[in-house]
Amino acid sequence: MPQITRKYPGKKAGEIYEKVDEVMERIAEKLSLDYQKDGGAKTGKVSKMGVSGAYAVKDEEVVIDLKFPMLVPGSMRDKVQQDIERKLDGLFG
Repeated sequence: MPQITRKYPGKKAGEIYEKVDEVMERIAEKLSLDYQKDGGAKTGKVSKMGVSGAYAVKDEEVVIDLKFPMLVPGSMRDKVQQDIERKLDGLFG
């Protein structure tokens, strides 16, 4: 289960959550994933047919856990992970 962590020094949880929420909504729409979010807890989850990703935001940081069923090829897992990492890296760019 890959875990992605990104730190954003000086950024408050609310700022990070707002940006991560926008990214996750676009990813969910593009890939036809179910998206559930909890603005109060600053968490969210996307899922479809055994593939899931959950994130939690706190001050200066976001952590995303990805879960893939064994049937998903490694190359596809890598592509999804790299796509998310690229979007997180450009969050405040």
